[in-house]
Amino acid sequence: MESILNQLFWIWSLISVLPEWLRIFLALFVLLQLARLILLYIVPPFLNLLCGLLKKILYLISYPIMALIFTMQRSRREAGKTGIPIWTDVIEGIFALFESFFNKLIQLFMKRRRNKTRIKRWTFYSATVLVMLLTAAIMNNPNEWYTQKWKKAEVWLNQEPVNIQASGASPDQKELILNKKYEDGGNIREAPTLTAPRLYTITNGEIMHFLNEEQVDSKGIKWLKVQTANGIEGWISAWIVREK
Repeated sequence: MESILNQLFWIWSLISVLPEWLRIFLALFVLLQLARLILLYIVPPFLNLLCGLLKKILYLISYPIMALIFTMQRSRREAGKTGIPIWTDVIEGIFALFESFFNKLIQLFMKRRRNKTRIKRWTFYSATVLVMLLTAAIMNNPNEWYTQKWKKAEVWLNQEPVNIQASGASPDQKELILNKKYEDGGNIREAPTLTAPRLYTITNGEIMHFLNEEQVDSKGIKWLKVQTANGIEGWISAWIVREK
């Protein structure tokens, strides 16, 4: 597991120098291409097998029912009743509809095999166009969910080099921890304001180093610049912390 994380870190260290829009494009491109491969190579064989199985089940269910209907019709003819009840046609029509549906799906899968190259090409083009549209939409209208998730991903992926830098923290720095009543944790933000993106959620008992910077926002909240044990720097409200 550790080797996989190390590989991810070194891959990210190469990608992190790229512009944000290009990083988003690459991430979406990889995800959609993986989804495309699943849809092309895993889902169709599974659905084909499922259709064949359901067709067999339909036959096993319909055969005794139709045999029973045939026996009842023969008894009716022997009794001099030549008419066919409407419910008989309804049952036969339902079975025929399901059988036709399964046959159409199986034929569709057979056509997919014959047009495999064309389908692969067009799904690749479609996925690429969708990635470009999604990238443009995210960059033009970034919502709060995207901002928080993207920041968390960047902090996590950049955690290893920051740990190395944090090891040289000055022993004279003041150490802070959360107040006891904040057991659910507190947020370290990118800027000294409640509307700034959240960089990290500090847990109760986790140590922070005060970086000797403080500010007061427009609401009168005092903010302290801190650094966590894993090297994340940001601002936290002075109301929720105390000196260790």
